Amino acid sequence: MHFQHPELLYALFLLIIPLIVHLFRLRKFQKEDFTNVKFLKKVIQETRKSSRLKKFLILLTRLLLLSCLILAFAQPFIPASETALGESKSLIYLDNSFSMQARDGQTSAFQKSLNPLLENLNNDNQFGLITNNSEYYDRSSTELRNELQNIQFSEKQANFREIKLKAESYFKRFPAASKDLVIVSDFQTTMDFPAKIDSSGITYHLVKRTPESINNVSLDTVFIDNSNPESVNLKVLTSTTELRERPVSISIFDGENLLGRNSVQFSEERSAEVEFRLQNESIQNGRIEIEDSGLKYDNLLYFNIEESPAINVVIISKTEADFLNRIYTEPEFNTYTFQANQIDFNQLNSANLVILNEVTQLPASLANNLLNANKNGASLVIIPPVEASDYNRLINSFGFTAFSEKTENERLITSISFDHPLLENVFEDRIDNFEYPKVLSSYNLSSPNSILRFQDNRPFLAENNSVYLFTAALNQDNSNFKNSPLIVPVLYQIGLRSLKKNKLYYETSQESDIDIPVKLGKDQVLHMVKDELDLIPQQQNFSNRVEINTGNLALEAGNYQVKNDNEQIANISFNYGRKESDLNFSELEEVQNARIYNSVEEYFSESNASSQITTLWKWFVIFALVFLAIEMLLIKFFK
Repeated sequence: MHFQHPELLYALFLLIIPLIVHLFRLRKFQKEDFTNVKFLKKVIQETRKSSRLKKFLILLTRLLLLSCLILAFAQPFIPASETALGESKSLIYLDNSFSMQARDGQTSAFQKSLNPLLENLNNDNQFGLITNNSEYYDRSSTELRNELQNIQFSEKQANFREIKLKAESYFKRFPAASKDLVIVSDFQTTMDFPAKIDSSGITYHLVKRTPESINNVSLDTVFIDNSNPESVNLKVLTSTTELRERPVSISIFDGENLLGRNSVQFSEERSAEVEFRLQNESIQNGRIEIEDSGLKYDNLLYFNIEESPAINVVIISKTEADFLNRIYTEPEFNTYTFQANQIDFNQLNSANLVILNEVTQLPASLANNLLNANKNGASLVIIPPVEASDYNRLINSFGFTAFSEKTENERLITSISFDHPLLENVFEDRIDNFEYPKVLSSYNLSSPNSILRFQDNRPFLAENNSVYLFTAALNQDNSNFKNSPLIVPVLYQIGLRSLKKNKLYYETSQESDIDIPVKLGKDQVLHMVKDELDLIPQQQNFSNRVEINTGNLALEAGNYQVKNDNEQIANISFNYGRKESDLNFSELEEVQNARIYNSVEEYFSESNASSQITTLWKWFVIFALVFLAIEMLLIKFFK
């Protein structure tokens, strides 16, 4: 038993006063005269025994009465556990990731966790609450209820280490308090939950809210399978957690305009592809939908297909460049050819691809303009002349080593780097027995990033930061590479990659660099707008484009308009990552140093029981009244 005011117990020492009074009979007797002493002695002998008993009983009841009153004022209580006596702090982690949208009865697993949490918050205490994307510390229960009711789902899933670090940081402010961390989650395997918890003075309470149903169909991704001037073939990848006989309907929209509808079967496989053949035209507000009652966030997939502008190609050539003009043709390319001393620098500054074709003399002004063009995002192809001694300074400025020596021997081009981004997915098969092109003279170059190599493994074509360097002249007198089947895919791919085409969509959680083909004035800034959301991304202005970076943005899934003032420049689509669609959960039964609960109600029931305090002062008041009544009865009726 414990006392709220133990200092009042010192009053028990005052009980010695009535004890002394009764034991030593500190009373004066009054003298009475009687004529018959014999009869009086007999009465005194009979009543003295009963008087002593009565006085002793009255003394006892008075002592008990006073003791009960003193104990009542000291407010005694009995705690359910030792932790109920000291200061305690609780931090609640509530998982609001998308996986908590899974159905649990008539509602979601998140709502099944939230409702009892709201009901059991104690009005007398302050709580800390953390979610995957927010922190609420030192809030009253009323404030916390308001915060909880406004929590939205998040694509972010905090792992156990992040939760533990936040809890330890919070509890450092209360070194003397008992510390309880309550983790309310479905405990997806992506949380990386350990088999043994290093408690570090924190009591871990794990409330597992696994949904009853994990039947979910997800739209995983969409991409262009192939396209031609008339049509584009979109391929949609889908998956399910459980096989099902009933087909799932999939629809594709541009805004509110229905472009197509299809269905997908999951009776035998848990993944499936769906194809849509659409007219080859821009889709600014693309949206793919499925009808599924599982997780809501992966029922939508946003995308857009922009019209590709023509790629500006500037060819600076000393010799004939017909082979280049035959590759870079309209409507995909706008090609401009200049002599080295007759360059239109306005065209050069707006070019996406600049080709330096066997120019024998390189003026310093031309070299500087090529360097600036590359810094502004243009790709550069350097085809050296047979005598290329003037090129070392130029290629050094682009990060290549100098041409070490000239080789006059015939060399065959035998190796293709199929895994290089330039040639990835270009060839159906990895061929190695083609008719090898040859060169009569070439330069040696040390470069780890080779695209085409000679038989001695030295580079014939190397790349560094969108600068493509050949190590030999391509004229007919020095090489037959122009007649090789390799020249078209290589140079064509270089041309296509010189204009960064935006993806069909980007992920909200990943930092992305996106090129917007627009020229901005000095004080102009691009905005990304979706409904009422207006964001200003980080951006870098080049001569013919603006590169925006999404790393600083709190993005939602959807289609965004890129605007300059009120003028719409482009469209960009964003989707949430699909990691939360993997509905696999950790088993907690074997986790050490933690208490496991099946529901929030179960946790609060145990928590309230362990912190329960039974007060006893009312009982001592009742006992005091009982002893007072007994004393009055003794005085009145006991003879």
